[in-house]
Amino acid sequence: MAWRIETQKNGLFAIWSTRVEDYIVIDADAAEIERIYAEKGVQVYLASARAQIAKQLVVPDENEARIEESRKRGTPKEPAEKIGNTGFTRN
Repeated sequence: MAWRIETQKNGLFAIWSTRVEDYIVIDADAAEIERIYAEKGVQVYLASARAQIAKQLVVPDENEARIEESRKRGTPKEPAEKIGNTGFTRN
């Protein structure tokens, strides 16, 4: 399934879904699009996490040493920059 955000002639946004081959959102402002994507993102990430937890993958023996090294130095942090930041700014 893919969504494509398009700008309508009235300046608002619409989302086209290839799954249903129709517009699933119309007349939305940027804040509404962000809210929709944030909500969908949470659902997708939670589903992915639950699926991975259910698989109960085991850390390979050779990586246990890496985990111990990480314990000693402190685990790295995600960068402050938001995921998906393209560097583009809106004029």
